[in-house]
Amino acid sequence: MTEPHRTHGEAAQPAAMTSARPRRAVTLAAAALVLGIGAAALLVEVGVRLFCRVTDIPFFFWDPLLGPRRAPQQSGRYVYGQGHIDARYRFNNQGWNHPSAYATRKQPGLTRVCMIGDSYVEALQVDVGRAMFSVAADAMSRPERPSEWLAFGCSGWGTSQEYEVIRHYALEYSPDAVILLFVQNDPYDCSPYLAPQEPFAPVYLLDESDRLELLFAEPYTPSRFRRWSSMSAAVRYFVVQKDMIGRINRLRHGTHTVRGVGGAPRREQIAGLENRRVPGLDALSLPQREQRTWLLVERLLEAARDECRRRGAVFAVAFRGFAARIEAPLTGETITVPPREADPWCLHERASEMGPEQVAPICDRLAIPYLDLTDALTEMVRTTRRSHVFPDDGHYSPAAHAAAGRALAAWVDSLLTTRVADRR
Repeated sequence: MTEPHRTHGEAAQPAAMTSARPRRAVTLAAAALVLGIGAAALLVEVGVRLFCRVTDIPFFFWDPLLGPRRAPQQSGRYVYGQGHIDARYRFNNQGWNHPSAYATRKQPGLTRVCMIGDSYVEALQVDVGRAMFSVAADAMSRPERPSEWLAFGCSGWGTSQEYEVIRHYALEYSPDAVILLFVQNDPYDCSPYLAPQEPFAPVYLLDESDRLELLFAEPYTPSRFRRWSSMSAAVRYFVVQKDMIGRINRLRHGTHTVRGVGGAPRREQIAGLENRRVPGLDALSLPQREQRTWLLVERLLEAARDECRRRGAVFAVAFRGFAARIEAPLTGETITVPPREADPWCLHERASEMGPEQVAPICDRLAIPYLDLTDALTEMVRTTRRSHVFPDDGHYSPAAHAAAGRALAAWVDSLLTTRVADRR
């Protein structure tokens, strides 16, 4: 029997069908893979939401006067690390973590104090009602003389931004006193002579006459991708709360890039920046840079003092205290201080002496009241046998906030009482 004649198209059809099958198989495999990944991600997302304590993320906005800071009207839960930190925050109508809204109008008879600082004053690690400024307000209040403490704190700030918030914001509230909390990382967080500074925040330099010179902040746009991805509980849990990316970077690059100074946390964002904003920086030796850093800090504190005086407020500086010395009643550690020549500016091996050897003398020269919180916190540790920091974080614990708040209240009360007596 003779086979029927086939046309060219009929002969080509089986070959075309054969070649289409692998493509279809690849497409189906890719679709299955995508669906599998999506299903796994959804399962992880649901599991994290159901079974884990997950942090919220308070977003930033760009303030042209201060650089990035927290946006107003945000409240939520801040969880970090192994769960020792689990606190409620509330960023008020002005974007500051505080139980109450701020109003510039001051009630008659009210004592108002503004507290300025970095993440210690922002105080995300404790419930906002237990932060040191809340404790101080309660401790200072009397039936005949109520007290109000307003907090102006933001993570990553140094003395430059703290000075800017004093002159642009805090003094608008007509405070009786302005307290700046100085932390061991502040020189690094404000001095372009020591570390690169973010271009989207205000930076101060010293000009040829050693006067302050302001470099204005460049515009900053928050990442839309980060904001979108932060809607995921899994992203917040693993990336933010458990610091997964930071742990990977520490394994790759070593811990030296993220260590704190004197037990205080450092900004990690500066690790990849290059400092191109200081003329002649390369010609300065490290000791010269360190010397100019403290001169810059002194000029900033002097300017803050003068701004406060012009507006009728007392300006004072409180020092965070050295962590290892405060913890000594618990750890039994003996603090051995290297000789002065090893670190004359107290920025490295002798960071334990930063308060008494650098900050206190500056305040003494400028006639700025000064309080070192080391004694109050050490006494708290000794009597309660509780640490002043969290096990996996260098910020103040609730007990430390309480002790610091009481010490600050007594100190500021005495400053204002002395001021009233001097006016008589």
